[in-house]
Amino acid sequence: MLLDPVLWVFVLAAALLVVAVVGVVIATRRARQGEPLELPGLVPADQSSDFSRLHELRTEVKRLGDECDRLVAERDEMEAVLNRLAVLLERADRAVQGAPTSRLTR
Repeated sequence: MLLDPVLWVFVLAAALLVVAVVGVVIATRRARQGEPLELPGLVPADQSSDFSRLHELRTEVKRLGDECDRLVAERDEMEAVLNRLAVLLERADRAVQGAPTSRLTR
Protein backbone atom coordinates (compact mmCIF):
# COMPACT_ATOMS: atom_id res chain seq x y z
CA MET A 1 0.00 0.00 0.00
CA LEU A 2 2.88 2.48 0.70
CA LEU A 3 4.28 1.79 -2.73
CA ASP A 4 1.08 2.80 -4.47
CA PRO A 5 1.80 5.89 -6.70
CA VAL A 6 -1.77 7.20 -6.40
CA LEU A 7 -1.31 7.52 -2.64
CA TRP A 8 1.95 9.46 -3.08
CA VAL A 9 0.38 11.83 -5.64
CA PHE A 10 -2.51 12.45 -3.25
CA VAL A 11 -0.13 13.19 -0.33
CA LEU A 12 1.96 15.49 -2.53
CA ALA A 13 -1.15 17.39 -3.69
CA ALA A 14 -2.37 17.78 -0.10
CA ALA A 15 1.06 19.06 1.01
CA LEU A 16 1.13 21.62 -1.83
CA LEU A 17 -2.34 22.79 -0.89
CA VAL A 18 -1.28 23.28 2.75
CA VAL A 19 1.84 25.21 1.68
CA ALA A 20 -0.27 27.47 -0.59
CA VAL A 21 -2.77 28.21 2.18
CA VAL A 22 0.03 29.02 4.64
CA GLY A 23 1.63 31.36 2.06
CA VAL A 24 -1.65 33.24 1.56
CA VAL A 25 -2.14 33.57 5.33
CA ILE A 26 1.39 34.94 5.82
CA ALA A 27 1.00 37.41 2.93
CA THR A 28 -2.34 38.61 4.28
CA ARG A 29 -0.90 39.09 7.74
CA ARG A 30 2.02 41.12 6.39
CA ALA A 31 -0.34 43.33 4.41
CA ARG A 32 -2.42 43.95 7.52
CA GLN A 33 0.66 44.85 9.57
CA GLY A 34 1.72 47.38 6.96
CA GLU A 35 4.85 45.53 5.88
CA PRO A 36 5.48 46.07 2.18
CA LEU A 37 5.49 42.98 0.07
CA GLU A 38 8.80 42.76 -1.73
CA LEU A 39 8.36 41.34 -5.19
CA PRO A 40 11.35 40.76 -7.47
CA GLY A 41 11.78 43.51 -10.03
CA LEU A 42 9.74 46.08 -8.09
CA VAL A 43 11.10 49.00 -6.09
CA PRO A 44 10.21 48.71 -2.39
CA ALA A 45 7.66 51.22 -1.12
CA ASP A 46 10.11 53.25 0.99
CA GLN A 47 12.51 53.63 -1.94
CA SER A 48 9.74 54.72 -4.31
CA SER A 49 8.73 57.45 -1.85
CA ASP A 50 12.39 58.50 -1.65
CA PHE A 51 12.54 58.69 -5.45
CA SER A 52 9.37 60.77 -5.60
CA ARG A 53 10.70 63.10 -2.88
CA LEU A 54 13.98 63.44 -4.80
CA HIS A 55 12.02 64.33 -7.93
CA GLU A 56 10.01 66.94 -6.01
CA LEU A 57 13.20 68.47 -4.62
CA ARG A 58 14.85 68.62 -8.06
CA THR A 59 11.73 70.29 -9.46
CA GLU A 60 11.81 72.83 -6.63
CA VAL A 61 15.52 73.54 -7.19
CA LYS A 62 14.85 74.14 -10.89
CA ARG A 63 11.94 76.47 -10.10
CA LEU A 64 14.04 78.42 -7.60
CA GLY A 65 16.90 78.67 -10.11
CA ASP A 66 14.53 80.08 -12.73
CA GLU A 67 13.15 82.56 -10.21
CA CYS A 68 16.68 83.58 -9.23
CA ASP A 69 17.54 84.21 -12.89
CA ARG A 70 14.40 86.33 -13.25
CA LEU A 71 15.25 88.35 -10.14
CA VAL A 72 18.85 88.91 -11.30
CA ALA A 73 17.57 90.22 -14.64
CA GLU A 74 15.10 92.50 -12.85
CA ARG A 75 17.85 93.76 -10.52
CA ASP A 76 20.12 94.53 -13.48
CA GLU A 77 17.32 96.40 -15.20
CA MET A 78 16.58 98.46 -12.07
CA GLU A 79 20.29 99.19 -11.65
CA ALA A 80 20.44 100.49 -15.24
CA VAL A 81 17.41 102.74 -14.59
CA LEU A 82 18.98 104.11 -11.39
CA ASN A 83 22.28 104.78 -13.17
CA ARG A 84 20.43 106.64 -15.92
CA LEU A 85 18.57 108.72 -13.29
CA ALA A 86 21.87 109.52 -11.55
CA VAL A 87 23.33 110.75 -14.85
CA LEU A 88 20.27 112.92 -15.50
CA LEU A 89 20.40 114.36 -11.97
CA GLU A 90 24.09 115.21 -12.37
CA ARG A 91 23.33 116.99 -15.67
CA ALA A 92 20.47 118.90 -14.05
CA ASP A 93 22.69 119.87 -11.13
CA ARG A 94 25.41 121.12 -13.50
CA ALA A 95 22.83 123.04 -15.50
CA VAL A 96 21.50 124.74 -12.36
CA GLN A 97 25.01 125.59 -11.16
CA GLY A 98 25.97 127.01 -14.53
CA ALA A 99 22.82 129.13 -14.93
CA PRO A 100 23.08 132.86 -14.27
CA THR A 101 22.02 133.82 -10.75
CA SER A 102 19.97 136.75 -11.93
CA ARG A 103 17.56 134.44 -13.63
CA LEU A 104 17.07 132.43 -10.46
CA THR A 105 16.36 135.43 -8.25
CA ARG A 106 13.68 136.94 -10.45
